[in-house]
Amino acid sequence: MEHKLNTIKVANSLAVTTAVVYLVCIIAVWIAPGITTTIGNYLLHGVDVSRLVVTRTFSYSLTSLIIGTIVGWLTGALFAAVYNKLRQF
Repeated sequence: MEHKLNTIKVANSLAVTTAVVYLVCIIAVWIAPGITTTIGNYLLHGVDVSRLVVTRTFSYSLTSLIIGTIVGWLTGALFAAVYNKLRQF
């Protein structure tokens, strides 16, 4: 018997995971902006991201967290729906 994913549970799981990762990133940028810029350069294969660094306010960070969490939820829901559809084949 094939396993069907619960769309809401997968979406919630990815939303929470996205929020936690984003919070860790926000804290890292607040504590050590130089190091996080260097890490960003490495993650993007040497692209210089130092010009992209902006002063982040609390409201900017909170808004970004909310948007990221919503995108995570939608991505999880889409993933589960596609998985459940493809498992039929």
